[in-house]
Amino acid sequence: MRSAAFDPEALRDALFDITDYQLLPADDRRRMRARVRHLVECLEVEPGSTTGERFASFEANTWTRWSAGVDQWGGDTWTWGVRAAIVGRAMVPSWPLLSVVRVNQWVDRLPTGDSLVEARDRLVIAMKTLEYATVRAREQAVTIGLRLLIAHDYDELDQITEEDLVSVPRPAKGMNGLDAALCSLGVFDRTPLQGAARRLRKPRHSPAELVENSDIPERFREVSVLYLETYSVRVSDVYPTLRHKQIALAHFWRFIDEHFPEVRSSADVRPTHARAFIPHAIERARTVRRRPESDDRDRTTGHSWAIEVRSFFADLCTWATEEGSPLAPFAPPVVPISRYDLRDIGFEQARRRSQARIAATIVDLSRELPGIRAMAQRVWNDAERAALAQPADAQRRAKEADAFWDWALLELLVQSGLRIEEACELTTLDVLKRHQSDGRIYYLLHVKPSKFDRARVIPIGDGLGRVIAEITRHVKRFYGTEQVPVCDRRDNHEKRGAPRAPYLLQGAKHPGPIGVTTIRGRLARLSARAGARRADGEPLVLHPHDCRRAFASEHLNNNTPIHVIQALLGHASIDTVMVYAKLYPDQLVEEHRKAMRSAYIQFHGPESTRNPTLEEWAAFSASANLRDMGTHLCGLPTGEHCPKGLVCLGCSHAQPKKSAAPTFRKMLASHTRVLLSAKDRGEPPGQIAARELEIDRIHSALQRAEELASDVAEAIEASAELSAAP
Repeated sequence: MRSAAFDPEALRDALFDITDYQLLPADDRRRMRARVRHLVECLEVEPGSTTGERFASFEANTWTRWSAGVDQWGGDTWTWGVRAAIVGRAMVPSWPLLSVVRVNQWVDRLPTGDSLVEARDRLVIAMKTLEYATVRAREQAVTIGLRLLIAHDYDELDQITEEDLVSVPRPAKGMNGLDAALCSLGVFDRTPLQGAARRLRKPRHSPAELVENSDIPERFREVSVLYLETYSVRVSDVYPTLRHKQIALAHFWRFIDEHFPEVRSSADVRPTHARAFIPHAIERARTVRRRPESDDRDRTTGHSWAIEVRSFFADLCTWATEEGSPLAPFAPPVVPISRYDLRDIGFEQARRRSQARIAATIVDLSRELPGIRAMAQRVWNDAERAALAQPADAQRRAKEADAFWDWALLELLVQSGLRIEEACELTTLDVLKRHQSDGRIYYLLHVKPSKFDRARVIPIGDGLGRVIAEITRHVKRFYGTEQVPVCDRRDNHEKRGAPRAPYLLQGAKHPGPIGVTTIRGRLARLSARAGARRADGEPLVLHPHDCRRAFASEHLNNNTPIHVIQALLGHASIDTVMVYAKLYPDQLVEEHRKAMRSAYIQFHGPESTRNPTLEEWAAFSASANLRDMGTHLCGLPTGEHCPKGLVCLGCSHAQPKKSAAPTFRKMLASHTRVLLSAKDRGEPPGQIAARELEIDRIHSALQRAEELASDVAEAIEASAELSAAP
């Protein structure tokens, strides 16, 4: 009917049959027939030879006026004629028309056996299985699914394709829910995708396609393709590396084409040509940099282009000497650019400035990161308590899950030192269980090859183990399963799909893995919410790699050997680790203590460091086991590691003294005054959260001390002294 010649009477009769087909009362059926007659009259004055052409013209002209409230006929039933034509499949409307009509209500009036009704019922059942979706989100997903079927003239959900989802104009609320429902129904054999992942799934181009899509002059394309193909086979096929080489070569060949048109081939390039490119690359890098506000003297981008060009000619001249090499006709007589050509032109100064910025960032992180971590912990704890108080409140559960992922992503990166792409590739299968010879069990985390194509394992300590356990628990709760489910993941860095696996980072608001962009956004919001600042007062934006820097500097400050840190971080050389080896205040204090200890020995003599007698050692062991802290005794056995450091008032091993209750009250009052003063001064939320944690610890110690019937700490201490007596 749509492609046939326009026949008003035949169309009217067909639409009358459609009105009889719908489940309408007699009065509504008569009104719909009147609207159908009016629609046909409108189509008669539209241009076009077929019914479809006239309806398209009707949408562009008459329907636009009706939607604006002009020339509407029929009161609140002005859409009923169009409704009969669309749900009866007499017309195929455009998406703008469907986006403003109530498709769900139209389908409700169709009989049970209609294909649209059956598709709607399948979608409704599938959406009920998505417990994380709200009622509103489920309704929107069903609506957009029906609109897709009508817009493409489909009868079944299985006809919907990936291209159909991508073609839906934005914004279209409900697309993520529809995607998840179609995956659960088996329409798509993959993990549900979010909007950005559906739209940005760019393909991985071959070397020939990279060169073809660039603006490299035609006479230099053949050698560029041959070189990139050879490099990907012999050296590395890492996609970003190939892209960087293609970009650098494009800059170089455009420069040669513009300034030295007499050069017809790469074999004609001489040192004069290549050296002239260096100042051009420096100036060009200033215009295409990502951060225009950065220092004009920063030439690291231009340096990387020059390095790639030097590597290109060095590899070309080397590979061309092999017998039968296809690169032989393209090799110049000598390598036209060497590393000596890149000296004394500002690159070393740029590197030093870059290292200085990193050092300043590390110092800022050492000051601000504890506050950010404390705030993330506090927000999650508060949200968790609120969710437990009202388990049926879906909004509180969603808020708790959102706060949890903020905390979990931050702690995972800080306590593991992983690169962001390494964290995204973690699976539950990467947690390795090992047995020591003495029967003890320890766990290792397997890190897949990333930057240098080398895998490594790192030990899982108490803090990292807790983070991994909490993430696993939340993922299972999100899916309602006993195990972390397998899911698809696309490596946007390499522009290709990763193997299906039970990825650790998944299930944050949506089924599927957490992307790199999501992690960056969450960390940036955390630092902004905590009010983190640099030394110059500018906002400190926390990046994933900053967590890696904080991990390295913390281990250096704790005297971890350099080669161990290199293995933990997966660095290619120790020189990279030495970037973090700066003099920090805590190191300064420690070195000062060592010097004072040496002066003490010189003053008091070597007798002060002699080995104690058995009696002295017994008395010392008794007191050391109890660890008298003045206001309380610590019952942690000697030799056991305490992760709390000096912040032990909230520790379960601490036994407060009843006699210290007045001291605790003074401490509580003092800290409360400081907290109120800090709030009045407008301190960052991260520092406020840290002060609140201190008050909680003091209040807990005071409460435990006041609840004692007698001074248990003194009794324990007296008992220990008696047992130590000979």
